[in-house]
Amino acid sequence: MSFENLLRPGRINRMYMRNRIIVGPMEKSLANLDGSLNERYIAYARRRAMGGAALIQLESTYVSPEGRGNPYQVGCHGDHVIPALTRMVGEIGAHGAKLAMELHHGGRQASVAAHHRHPIAPSAIPSGMMDPGTVPREMTAADIRRVIGDFARAAERCLAAGVDMIHLHGAHGYLLGQFLSPQSNRRTDGYGGSLANRARFPLEVLAAVRQVVGPAYPIGYRISAAEYVKGGLEADESARFAVMLADAGIDLIDVAGGTYESMSKIFQGPEAPKGGFVKEAAVIRRAVGDRVPVSVAQRMNDPVFADRVMEREGFEYVTLARAFHADPDYVRKLNEGRADEILPCIGCNTCVNLTVARTPAGCAANPTSTFELSRDSYRSSPEQVRVMIAGGGVAGMHAARFLGMQGHEVLLYEATDRLGGQLHYLRRVLPDYGMLVDWLACELDRLGVMIETGCPVGVAEVSAVDPDAVVVATGARGGHLWASTEDPTVPIFDVLSALERPQDEWESDVGVIGGDFGACVVAQHLRRSGVRTHVIESKASLATDGAFNGLLLEMDLEADPGVTIHRETTAGTITGDGVVIQSRGKESRLDVGSVVIGGRRPSSELSDELRRSGLAATVYTIGDAVRPRDLYAAGQEAAEVAERIDLAGRAGTLRSTLATPPALG
Repeated sequence: MSFENLLRPGRINRMYMRNRIIVGPMEKSLANLDGSLNERYIAYARRRAMGGAALIQLESTYVSPEGRGNPYQVGCHGDHVIPALTRMVGEIGAHGAKLAMELHHGGRQASVAAHHRHPIAPSAIPSGMMDPGTVPREMTAADIRRVIGDFARAAERCLAAGVDMIHLHGAHGYLLGQFLSPQSNRRTDGYGGSLANRARFPLEVLAAVRQVVGPAYPIGYRISAAEYVKGGLEADESARFAVMLADAGIDLIDVAGGTYESMSKIFQGPEAPKGGFVKEAAVIRRAVGDRVPVSVAQRMNDPVFADRVMEREGFEYVTLARAFHADPDYVRKLNEGRADEILPCIGCNTCVNLTVARTPAGCAANPTSTFELSRDSYRSSPEQVRVMIAGGGVAGMHAARFLGMQGHEVLLYEATDRLGGQLHYLRRVLPDYGMLVDWLACELDRLGVMIETGCPVGVAEVSAVDPDAVVVATGARGGHLWASTEDPTVPIFDVLSALERPQDEWESDVGVIGGDFGACVVAQHLRRSGVRTHVIESKASLATDGAFNGLLLEMDLEADPGVTIHRETTAGTITGDGVVIQSRGKESRLDVGSVVIGGRRPSSELSDELRRSGLAATVYTIGDAVRPRDLYAAGQEAAEVAERIDLAGRAGTLRSTLATPPALG
């Protein structure tokens, strides 16, 4: 496929673009505390420019201190940001890419913990998803004038740094969108009420920025076409506002959706269909006609799908954020006819989890993302070593790939008849996860890594291979059953076997003992199979090990009438007709036909055996074999172990008599 719609050159106002793919804004918790860019952030953007990106938007960039949402968010609120921003423009421009800054004010969705100020908003209506108890102050006329001035001064700094385009962030429930939305704007003055009044503030911001940059400079606007909250914006009203933007001289409309109170729409996961906002974007495209180019975001990372949607709906551009986070060479591979080699974003939202945790937002699929300064290029080592990897899950496959890229002799052994480890089960309900396994398998084949499936590994097998190093990546197994059983005929599954069971074999009611993230994924899967489900959790909250993803999952289960959540409850006994549960000193019985045990345990036996064996090879243990965690930990430890083995090989210390190094986890 030629991908003509994606790859043809474009022009926004007078700015030339080498293709029609925009690198979407994505907060990464990479900036300095004063909002300025650092070398790690510049290296991240430079790598995407080298991979063929045409226009790179960094992230929502605050223009006022009280508009900040993250301590490590990029800012454009002071002149001190200009020097590093200038370097960024030069670095990516040297590789043919343009830079767009997405100017932003969080309003009621700004974080008090990040800016330590009283938040401001069109009306004194708090966001249900932000710092508890924080009610924003309704903006006065003076506040409105000041913030408009802050946007204008930020635009001046962008010009001073040589930034190629400015984007105004009116989506996701931030301040510009808060004025536009009837859900968050209850004002009775000239900035509230009718759509024309609610549109006044964002249009005044646009006018102020246009006055700074002039008529030939490109300005884009990102809009949540639908907010998916009661009383919020719908696509028809957003389309009317889009016409106002066109009348005001906007150069690009980028369509997104949702607010913090409909967070699952902003961060759609692998369970969501492709093109989450295509329908709404098409409404806006028809409203503005050929007057303004329109781009659409959200799960557009499949290039075949994206190209066809552009053709069908007439979109001039598509906006991809997580796709470039996973594979910086996305465009290069399309241009070279290697679309099948693109490392897929699997929609796991690990990047969101890390950003919310105020940690540099790496990628579960690509362990080098945000680590470009240290892991961007793997060169062949002058000292080739032989490495045996036990376990063909994601940790083992990533480790094999990195070691293969370094030119080492890699032998990967998997006890079962297929690669993928725990993702073999998960891909049944979340097929996107399986794409990572398939991509890694193709990479290992390309690198010539020797793979043996159906080959359990023990001390004898390691001794026969006689490697310089062994990487134990044997993963995890199902959790431990704490409840006693009175009737062994009741079907009991762990989270892995439950995912593998055919959907039509489940009885109507299932008890899930444990509310960890994996157990909640199973509960969600059972409900989508039409099975009524009881989740029994000893804590007050579900999926706490899943971070932000866990919060979204808990909200989904809470909203499902077919799921009953028993919080602060334990399972005492599994009987012939159900599960006896206890909560706050009271005992009751749940009538369920089968039981799923939550949790996972490390499969660490091989690691222990090898450490007792006295073999000369250095043994490393990574991933869930250390402690069950997530895909991100598996990938990071795989990258780290490859680095350690390579360095030890260069130093000639792998087959030493020193003590075996500790597990990486």
